[in-house]
Amino acid sequence: MADIYFVPARTDNSLLDDLERLYSKALKGVVKKNDFTAIKMTFGERGNTAFIRPIFARRVVDCVRNEGAKPFLVDCNTLYKHKRHNTVDHLETALMNGFSYATVNAPLIIADGIQGTVSEDVEINLPLVKTAKIGPDIMKADSIIALSHFKGHMVSGFGGAIKNIGMGSASRAGKQQQHSSTKPDVDAKNCVVCRKCGSVCPADAISYNPKANIDKDKCVGCEECVAACPTGAIGMRWDSSHVDMQKKMAEYCYAVAHKRRIGYINVLLNITPDCDCFPKSDKAIVPDIGILAGLDPVAIDQASLDLVNRELGLENTRLKNKESQDKFKDIHGFDSTIQLTHGEEIGLGETKYKLIKI
Repeated sequence: MADIYFVPARTDNSLLDDLERLYSKALKGVVKKNDFTAIKMTFGERGNTAFIRPIFARRVVDCVRNEGAKPFLVDCNTLYKHKRHNTVDHLETALMNGFSYATVNAPLIIADGIQGTVSEDVEINLPLVKTAKIGPDIMKADSIIALSHFKGHMVSGFGGAIKNIGMGSASRAGKQQQHSSTKPDVDAKNCVVCRKCGSVCPADAISYNPKANIDKDKCVGCEECVAACPTGAIGMRWDSSHVDMQKKMAEYCYAVAHKRRIGYINVLLNITPDCDCFPKSDKAIVPDIGILAGLDPVAIDQASLDLVNRELGLENTRLKNKESQDKFKDIHGFDSTIQLTHGEEIGLGETKYKLIKI
């Protein structure tokens, strides 16, 4: 049974001071002196207002610096094409949302390269993912703090620690692998024969006659060509079932977290129905709850889900079934706990936990 520590949003102290106490109690031993410590979080999409505020990131940075380590805030580029699809737009968006060296006292790093095409292969040989594609700068970190905003998500039901590490640490090719169960196709009308897809194909599966053509027998489904294509001719696929996507996400989290020093902080404030990747925000589905921390990603997400479901918040019009005991299932229409049960099955963590209020 995992220990999960909790400070409520309603407090007689500064919530920032409580976050520091939470870090000291729950994450002891994760960060060591002279570590390069990755603080994995999302900087929020442009136009979104629900993401974790820079002042919380700054306090975590200060905690890491107090350990004698070298912290950096890190994320990977998005698969969808908006304002975090490449490193330049991504960092500009982070600045617009208040993240800078001046505000967080640490550098901001996008771990998968300028266009999201750089990744490190991590062999895990799990049921759905044999080799995960992770942003290299995350894998090179000595220790990791997952600073996650717990909220809803249209594909995984909810997003917490598992999604932040599993989906968020993946390069664009890794994100495509999680979202897709099939091999890519080429839309010849949009192909400009730039040959970038062929240059990144590890299986030599792409030829030009005259437009790009993918040999499905040779293709290994790595989706590097999807990430490399500048025109979208090799289009994104979103055809994984909710079940498969959640399982792949948990397996990607395992790829990053297995045998690593990693701690988890879930922020249960401004819990919106949808993800921070939306360029807008909706009304919170429950009142602010607080902040959790621990060493088990499955347990901290299970505890976060349980705390959300114990709140009322049933006045929200997005909830169709007013008697529902699972708000994310009622909002998005499918079971979001598959990521938890599969995570437990593969040895990522356990769903049983002890909640300790400090």
